[in-house]
Amino acid sequence: MVVSAVLGVQPSYAASLTAGDILKEMPANEFVVYVAGMVEGFAYARFRKDSIEAGRTVETGMRCIRDFYLTNPKIILMIEDAFRLHAQHAPSVVLAAMLKKECGE
Repeated sequence: MVVSAVLGVQPSYAASLTAGDILKEMPANEFVVYVAGMVEGFAYARFRKDSIEAGRTVETGMRCIRDFYLTNPKIILMIEDAFRLHAQHAPSVVLAAMLKKECGE
């Protein structure tokens, strides 16, 4: 809780941020970085999951997630539209649904 007091961030508030809150409050340049961080986190989690299940290194799912984000020049606009459409949900849930549709589980 020391971090909360110093930075003024309340963990309960952070946990309740919605995709709509992110769109309203976050500047565009920060939004791009925020989304890139989530994408990289999902990509790494997928790499770990697939590799553990297979008992060897498997990068297919991770590459799909990264390629979905990095090779589509309109992806930020698509994600922004999805956040707007599903504004009541957590940003990670909205992005996870997009990635699942594109790259499976």
